[in-house]
Amino acid sequence: MGPSAETAKSRATQERSIDTQARILDSAITALVQHGYSGATTLRIQEIAEVSRGRLLHHYPSRDDLLVAAVSHLTEARMRDLADDVAWPADPVARIEVAIARMWETFQQEYFWASSELWLAARANPRLKEALEPHERRLSAFIVQKVGSMFGDRLVAASSYVTVRDVLISSMRGVALSYAFRPRDAELDPHLAEWRAIARALLLPVDDRHSADGPSS
Repeated sequence: MGPSAETAKSRATQERSIDTQARILDSAITALVQHGYSGATTLRIQEIAEVSRGRLLHHYPSRDDLLVAAVSHLTEARMRDLADDVAWPADPVARIEVAIARMWETFQQEYFWASSELWLAARANPRLKEALEPHERRLSAFIVQKVGSMFGDRLVAASSYVTVRDVLISSMRGVALSYAFRPRDAELDPHLAEWRAIARALLLPVDDRHSADGPSS
């Protein structure tokens, strides 16, 4: 076998490995969302991914490391998509509208429910907590950066931006959890209007705050 054939074979092997790894990560998310942390066993993930146990363990010898890696991978991918695939408006009021809609959309994704399963399980599982903590620190920094890109430099420069951002994230997380018990149309959630009003009040100069409401009578 010549050098070019060996290179092609090596590339094909690498591509198969990447594809297998992606299937395993996606399957771990599916298992977490559908069956919870206790039900997301390596056997169940293996069955969903349709890979051998040896191949699964080759990529991820630890179940907790696999679950944490899966959530981190999917969160980063989806947050990147939601932040980067929008023609962001220049008008600050419109920018707030779109940014909050995009933020809220992140809490309707599978990775939010998968993350929630890990957070709750880590409360009474020191080994999972240890595996989760460094990923959470890195992921939190990534999310902060992406939310900042949603709001844009002008709004991020406001003195109250960090407070607004943290309040929105905490509030959205709490409201989203209620959907586990009472599913409904997230786009019609009344909190959206409240979040936008809070952001306008704290991030915009007085003259700009009410432009979304139309001219006063």
